[in-house]
Amino acid sequence: MPRSSLTRLTPKLRLRVAAVPLSFILMTAVLLGCHVKLIGDYDDAIDKGVTDLQQRSELYFAKLQSSPNTPFDQDFYDDVNSRLAVLKTRASSLPKNTILVEQISNLTSQFEKFEELDKTAKRPIAAGIVKAGESAIAVSVESILRLELALKRGIATPPN
Repeated sequence: MPRSSLTRLTPKLRLRVAAVPLSFILMTAVLLGCHVKLIGDYDDAIDKGVTDLQQRSELYFAKLQSSPNTPFDQDFYDDVNSRLAVLKTRASSLPKNTILVEQISNLTSQFEKFEELDKTAKRPIAAGIVKAGESAIAVSVESILRLELALKRGIATPPN
């Protein structure tokens, strides 16, 4: 009974012979430009939604700064919370968007903290409270928009 030519090879040589097709496949994949995408694609609805949210919040902050006796506005916060919930749901439904979902959660947290401060602050509300809240929210908004703009340009890694 004839022995297979592969079984007559030493174990070390058999490993080398078996590795040749694997090396060929790997080199072909590299040459074809396969890349791993670690983050989702740009989403225009999220970009526009966050920009709209920023505009609404800037208007509210401006109102509080120009008229410090402006009463707490529950309707503003209800609107913001519903918009944030929609953005988070949209981001969660898209593949590879955990970073974006986390950023929207951070923005939601910033709004919740400011809402509590706004609700409990005596009127006239101190300018420092408004500026601190505005600054914290702006940082969260900017991080989301920076990421979305990077994705729009085709940069697959999130910005610092």
